[in-house]
Amino acid sequence: MKTLSKFRYLTGLIVLAFILLANPTNATDRKSSSHNRKASSNEDKRVQDYKRKIADINQRVAAAQKALGQAAADYKAQVARKEKELKGLSDQYRGKAASTKKVVGDLREDQAELGEALEKYQKALQEKQVADAKRASDAKRAAAAKQEAEAKRKREYAKKKAAEDAKKKGDARRKPQPKRTETKKRTTTTSDHQKRVAAARAKQEAAKRVAEAKARSEKARRDHDTRSKAQRDAIKKKAEESRRAHLKRFDSNRDGKVTKEETRAVLAAEAKRRDAARKEIEEAKRKREEAKKKAAEDEKRATDAKRAAAAKQAAEAKRKRDEARKKAVEDAKKRTTTTRKKSSETSKKSNEDARRKPAPKKQTSKKVDSDRLRASYVRAQKSDDSAKRLYAKAKRAYDDARGNKKTYKVDLERLEKNYERTKKNAYTAGRVLVSAKRAYEYARQKQRR
Repeated sequence: MKTLSKFRYLTGLIVLAFILLANPTNATDRKSSSHNRKASSNEDKRVQDYKRKIADINQRVAAAQKALGQAAADYKAQVARKEKELKGLSDQYRGKAASTKKVVGDLREDQAELGEALEKYQKALQEKQVADAKRASDAKRAAAAKQEAEAKRKREYAKKKAAEDAKKKGDARRKPQPKRTETKKRTTTTSDHQKRVAAARAKQEAAKRVAEAKARSEKARRDHDTRSKAQRDAIKKKAEESRRAHLKRFDSNRDGKVTKEETRAVLAAEAKRRDAARKEIEEAKRKREEAKKKAAEDEKRATDAKRAAAAKQAAEAKRKRDEARKKAVEDAKKRTTTTRKKSSETSKKSNEDARRKPAPKKQTSKKVDSDRLRASYVRAQKSDDSAKRLYAKAKRAYDDARGNKKTYKVDLERLEKNYERTKKNAYTAGRVLVSAKRAYEYARQKQRR
């Protein structure tokens, strides 16, 4: 019994000694485990920072790939639209070429008709001029012949009168002087002499007129004889042709005679034919005008349809761009919200760590904020450069379109809207760059302190 109690007592002492020896070791282990846990938490925070940076880079890579895909889609859409516009312009050119060829053909026909009419008129005018010249030459020759005959008659008359005067003077010298016995007898002799002189003069005048008539007839006979046979044959041939043409035109029953009824009927038929030809010409002209008008209307409708299609396509492209921009803004907002949440969580964790850790450990959060602000500043610089390039490109395209008169109004409006949008984006990117630069510089100054 005593041995059992001693054994129990010794066993209890041994257990108590063991417990006392084990307690300091457990306290030391607990203290070392908390230290390991704190070290592991610090290492996990760095790992989280690296992971967060890697995730941020992945997001930027995804955004860049998305932007590249959107640019490729826009490029394909623009290529398709330009090909469609080129096809429309080629169709428009073919239509214009066809209509122009048709118009040129009609004008060639009109030119040929006018050329034929001009040849006929020139031929008729030449014949008329030849006939007028011939009539003038004949009249001139007749006037010269008449003047020559008149001059010859005057010369002959002067010669005859001079001969008569000379004869009278000779007779007067040879005749004895009458005796002056009585005044009555002398008066009778004088009157008889005057009667004889007047009769002689009348006889001379009659002989002179007969001689002149004979001379004129002789001259006409000589002139008729002087004409060549070829001229007479030409005149006869021309007269025969004129008679045949007259008979061919007005002799409807071919009996060799032209009556008034036949002339009226032929003239009425010719007037009817002229009216029919004039009506045909007017109808052809009206049809050409209608065809031109219809072609112009078709061209106008095609142009309006192309413009409407272009406007619809531009509106669709604008809607897609607005949707893409809206989606990009929403993604940016989401990224900003996520970044803010992460930054708030990070700041909370850093505050908690700051409360847990000693004061010198605050340099890590400042360095992280500086890195983040520097990354934001670099992104803002890239965005600003891209926005400025797009703005310059849009401005150059808009100025070129304004200077080109062949640019459609729809394209000009689209380019103007694109120019205003890029200008606004460039201004916004500039403001963001200024803000990011200011924040980054402020963080660097704060970190230096």
